Amino acid sequence: MSNCEIIRESIGSWLDGELSPGESDSVRAHVAGCGDCDEVRRQLEKLQMVLKEELAGKAARIEFMPFWREVQQRINQKRPWHEELRGWCRDFFTAPRIAWSVPAVIALVLALFSLDSYLPGWRFGGARNNFAAVDSIDAYGRSVALLRENESKTTVIWLYQDQEGENDAAEDATKSGPAF
Repeated sequence: MSNCEIIRESIGSWLDGELSPGESDSVRAHVAGCGDCDEVRRQLEKLQMVLKEELAGKAARIEFMPFWREVQQRINQKRPWHEELRGWCRDFFTAPRIAWSVPAVIALVLALFSLDSYLPGWRFGGARNNFAAVDSIDAYGRSVALLRENESKTTVIWLYQDQEGENDAAEDATKSGPAF
């Protein structure tokens, strides 16, 4: 792209005062020394002048009062409740607000489940039993028993060593004390 083409693209911005002082000085200096670019400047100035005169003449004949009365009427107009509700729902169910509702629903569900333990007459998940469960686990020669009781939310863990078939281990255990 030649220097004249770059300057011609900038002449309109220069005439509108949109260029920085350095760019404006550079365009002014080029236009003063280049006849073709100066002709483009004159044509743009003539076009601006004709447009300005035409718009000013047309704007003088336009009646703006009906337009402003209509704007004022729409501002003061009360919308029916169903349109207000529809607008509120449209605004509420946009993506960012929906994203906040997911954690809110999760918190509500968790709150309902936690009410189950605080309100004895109201059982969300059905009636609980008062039975205790004992589970036994054997791992690496050591045994573990778990007792869980739901009503008091108590868990007891027993660690014990099976004495059957392990005579050497049993003798060592009795010499050194309890195995737990």
